[in-house]
Amino acid sequence: MNFEAACQTHFLLSYVDRKSFPSQKTGQHFLEPSRLEGFRLGVSREKLPPTIPRAFIDAMEVREEVFVKEQSVPEDNEFDADDPRSCHWVIYVSVNKTEVPEIRSEDGNILRPRKSSTRSTPVGTIRMVPFPHEPHPKPGGDYWNGILKCEEGEEKGGTTNADVPSARPFVQDRPTTFHDGKEPYIKLGRLAVVKDYRGNRFAGLLVRAALDWVKDNPSLFDPSVRELGLEQMGASTETQAPRWGGLVCVHAQEQVASAWAKWGFEIDEDMGKWFEEGIPHVGMFLRLEIGQKNTQP
Repeated sequence: MNFEAACQTHFLLSYVDRKSFPSQKTGQHFLEPSRLEGFRLGVSREKLPPTIPRAFIDAMEVREEVFVKEQSVPEDNEFDADDPRSCHWVIYVSVNKTEVPEIRSEDGNILRPRKSSTRSTPVGTIRMVPFPHEPHPKPGGDYWNGILKCEEGEEKGGTTNADVPSARPFVQDRPTTFHDGKEPYIKLGRLAVVKDYRGNRFAGLLVRAALDWVKDNPSLFDPSVRELGLEQMGASTETQAPRWGGLVCVHAQEQVASAWAKWGFEIDEDMGKWFEEGIPHVGMFLRLEIGQKNTQP
C-alpha cells in the first residue's frame, strides 16, 4: 500500500479554521498506518519506543481520557489490532498556560511580568480502519476486547490486542440492510472529543476530514494482487479482487447515533444492537460518491 503521495498532501492538514472557531486556534494532523510495536496505554511518553509517532500517542491520550477514564472501558482493551493498520486524525487546540504570575506593586507598577507558555493540546481523534473486517457483530452479543462472550462464559471469535495479523483474510459476511455481505467497506471509529472541548463541532470536523480524505484517495486501501495474491483475497481472477466502492460503516454508540445521522449515516436495522465493553452499539452506513478510481496491480 503506497500512502506517500497522499501523506505529502495530508500531513499539511494543520490549519487555523477561524471561520468555524474564531476564538480558538485549531489544527489537525493526519497519520498513516504505522508500526506501533511496544506501545502500551498508561506508559509515559518518555518510556515508549521512539519509533511510535507522536500523533498516535496524542490520539491515545484523547482516547484514554474519554473511553477509559470517562466511560470505564478497560485500559487493556482500548489499543487493539486495528490501530497499526488504520489512519488516524488528531485535532489540536493551542492552550495558553501561565507559568509565572504577574506581580504588581501597590501603585500598579509591574514588579514581575507574567510568563506563559503555549501548548498544542490534543482534544479529539478519529480513526479509519481499512477492509477486511471481522464479521458483523451478533445482534444482542456482548463483546469485550473484540471477543464475543457466550452464555456459558466462554469466549468466541474475534481478535485480541495480542493478535496483530499481517493481513486479515477476506471472508463473506452475513447480509444486512445496507451491506450485502460481500462489498468491501471502510470503518470509522474511536471518535472522541475531550469533555471540556465538546460543543465546538470538533467531532463533525474530524468526521468531515476523514471522509474528504478517503474521497480524494479512494484506491489507497485497495489490496495489491501482486502483494497478497488472489487466494488471500478470496478471488479467482483479478477482476474479482476486492475494490472499495464508497461504502463506509460505523459501529456507533447508541447514545450518539443521532450525531452520526446528522453526518449522513443511516442505522442498519438488520445489524441489530450489541454491546462493546458494556456499551450498547448500533451499525450505521454511508455511501460516498467517489467517481473514477485508479486500480492497483
